[in-house]
Amino acid sequence: MVAEHNISSNRQGPWFSLKKLLKIRTRQQLAFWMFFVGLVCIVFAIRVGLDLEFHPMFIVYMWLVAVLILSRYVFFALYNPPLLELGEYEPTVAVIVPAKNESDAIYDTAKALRDVDYPKSKLKVILINDGSDDDTGAWMDKCGKEFGHEVIHLTENVGKREAIAVGMKQHNSELTILVDSDSVVESDAIKEGVRGFYSSKIGAVCGHTDVKNAKVNWLTRMQTQQYFIAFRSFKSLESYFGSVICCSGAFSIYRTNIIKSRMNEWLSQTFLGLKRTYGDDRGLTNLLLRDGYDTIYVPNAVARTAVPYTLKQWIRQQIRWRRSFLMESISAVSHMWRRPRPAALAFYGVLFVTLMAPFVVGYFLVYGPITGVTNPLTYASGLTLIVMLHQTFYWAFQMPPADRVGFFSFMPMMPLWIFATLVMLPWAFLTLRERSWGTR
Repeated sequence: MVAEHNISSNRQGPWFSLKKLLKIRTRQQLAFWMFFVGLVCIVFAIRVGLDLEFHPMFIVYMWLVAVLILSRYVFFALYNPPLLELGEYEPTVAVIVPAKNESDAIYDTAKALRDVDYPKSKLKVILINDGSDDDTGAWMDKCGKEFGHEVIHLTENVGKREAIAVGMKQHNSELTILVDSDSVVESDAIKEGVRGFYSSKIGAVCGHTDVKNAKVNWLTRMQTQQYFIAFRSFKSLESYFGSVICCSGAFSIYRTNIIKSRMNEWLSQTFLGLKRTYGDDRGLTNLLLRDGYDTIYVPNAVARTAVPYTLKQWIRQQIRWRRSFLMESISAVSHMWRRPRPAALAFYGVLFVTLMAPFVVGYFLVYGPITGVTNPLTYASGLTLIVMLHQTFYWAFQMPPADRVGFFSFMPMMPLWIFATLVMLPWAFLTLRERSWGTR
């Protein structure tokens, strides 16, 4: 662990204002922004120098990637939502936790919800056993007796969406919180999360998710950085324009009346003629964005989730996520143009570079070297700089309660991202009609 050194100043001059804007409190954070500025200069110098050497489609791709990555950190600095004061808004809240075959892991999730710092008279927790064929039901009953949570046992596995819909029928609370069965919320997560409902236009608040099994092996350490980067930079940009694309299933808060009125539509959604059985969080968020509601991100509303610790588990998860991304992005194409223009441009830009990525990576790392047109080291060098920027951001800005992991823990993402782009993304696209792993 690298010690953090505070940068203090009593002068209220331009440097103080810049530090406040960029959230600079330590030397590590100053080092990140220095690296960021240096990388911006390098990227623009290289892009201008190489523009004339490639097909116009590749030029658009390379500039878009650069702008999207760098803009996320700009909006991380700019993002400062006008949250309500702590305790200013304390509505009734119902937490729904659907689970299948989680065994004793559900106990930790339920216990964390028992221990949250929120008025007990205004909090209801509903645990739903979605047709488990292990001892999950027994553990839920134990949670019901010890913590006073409501427990519902479904006789067969109906899927996460249907299980949530069952839970929605059991309460009339003002807000509904959806929590994954492998996630635990911090004690102040709900209090912090409800601060995000500072406008009647806000339909959902996405909390921040850290990794709770960070130090199991190299794969979980890598995902620890990946989660932090994805939430703090990606969602800050989206939230700046009230358009978080996916309110994470790990921990998100919704206005009950808004999602109850859309339950039937959410349950009956189809894609390519088949019922949707994954992408439930993206699907629900999509409906809110389509109908003009804002979705925002609150960094201090924290939950921790368990991530895959074997490559087989990780690959299965990533393919499912990519199917979800493709399916919901294609569905959102028809309405995202109605969101604030920067949010719409970011959405369509991400979709474009995602669809182009297999062709671009294949060209630079496979076709180019074989034909002698490109040097793969050029592409690898650029990818290395991007990974270094991401992991420097994590090193500089990650704070407790998350576990810190080694500075270079994100480096395995390079070969895994290439594999995901060349193999997993095309496979996900070709198997969009696949419905396996659709229930929990």
